Amino acid sequence: MAVSGLFSIYNLLNIKLKIVSYDDIFANLPAKINFEIKKKFFLPSLLIRIELFQSIILISHVDEKKIFSLKVNFTHRGKVSIDKVYISSYFPFYFFKRILTLPINQEIIVFPKPIKCEFSFYFSEGDRMTDSKIAMGKAYEGDISGIKNYNPTEPIKYIHWKASAKSLDLMSKEFSPYRGNPIMIKLSDFSGSLEEKIGKVTFTIMELHKRGIPVGLSLENETFKPDTGKTHLRRMLNALALY
Repeated sequence: MAVSGLFSIYNLLNIKLKIVSYDDIFANLPAKINFEIKKKFFLPSLLIRIELFQSIILISHVDEKKIFSLKVNFTHRGKVSIDKVYISSYFPFYFFKRILTLPINQEIIVFPKPIKCEFSFYFSEGDRMTDSKIAMGKAYEGDISGIKNYNPTEPIKYIHWKASAKSLDLMSKEFSPYRGNPIMIKLSDFSGSLEEKIGKVTFTIMELHKRGIPVGLSLENETFKPDTGKTHLRRMLNALALY
């Protein structure tokens, strides 16, 4: 029994665990967090049960490094702290179950849940289109359609370094034209409670982004001029999550 107890303690203390990546996480929608697990010492660990926010996975064997995923579901937008993960095991003889907590100490941002809504009014002529002209004349980044000679008036970030390395001249990325006029979005454009408005704005900017339309966001304390690209989209979603 004493030997069994020592092995069970070693089995858990042998574990190292950390978050390596995660999907974009939206409130009240299932998401995936990827962990790296590996042993600390010489012998492997066996039959490790890992639990995070009622999501559970059983890993039969931990020798070298392994990547696994846990599905999670957060009910509210905003900052969420993942302080610890529970690990447990009945190894080696199923006499008793040992439980240990491993510190994680990582903060993630949960985006608002998108609420499907009508947004066709943005495509009509009127004040909204007039407001959006603050971004007219800007070069938006669509999909890369080719390579061309670099123009010094273009931003340095447009340089295609791999193509330039094969050429005597600097080469730059050539983008396909964006589709549609730029659009500015405000919470006041939608009806409902604050959370409903935020959810509708989230849905709208994501749909416009999919269509390649430059979209911007105006909040009380922050403004994002219309643009395209995943980085721009995540900045707006982050601002909505923390609003």
